[in-house]
Amino acid sequence: MASQSEYTELYNKRMALIEDNPHYTILASMNKPMADDATRVTQYIVYTDFKNDGQKQKTSSIFVYTPYANVDKYGHSKADFQAQLLFELNEWEQQVHITVLETLGSESRLAFFDYQNLGLAQLALQSLINLSNKLGVKTITGNISSFDKEKFAKIVHIFKKFTFDVDVKDSEHGIGKITKNLSNN
Repeated sequence: MASQSEYTELYNKRMALIEDNPHYTILASMNKPMADDATRVTQYIVYTDFKNDGQKQKTSSIFVYTPYANVDKYGHSKADFQAQLLFELNEWEQQVHITVLETLGSESRLAFFDYQNLGLAQLALQSLINLSNKLGVKTITGNISSFDKEKFAKIVHIFKKFTFDVDVKDSEHGIGKITKNLSNN
């Protein structure tokens, strides 16, 4: 297991890389030491490749990086991010659409999935809601799909926690739709 100083060093390196990259914008960050019994990450960076460049429809992502449990034997990050929330903004309809997929047999970084039970997906979702409010979005919609009943229940729980309406179409096969009306407008 890596030491807190290794985590802090990786955090600082990753933060500097994101800040220096003109394609990314930092949405949230925290750099507090992790407690041994932590159930939530306290050292993270939430960032996006979204740029408000006048395009009325575009696809972007929100990424969450943490050095926690992300250190190889050489002291380097194993992954550039541990969670990715892919979304499509449609400014004509004042809507954001997300699709939450779980790949068969393993979780995909292209999926929105809180695989470490440390709140990474929740950080991404909260950042999406904040960004949507800033952009004047009225509705966030989406589809959810999972091959595993337990994981599907967990995904449903996360969305309900953030006051999304969840319409489970087929709980046996893990298929549903989500909607959240934002009160910013």
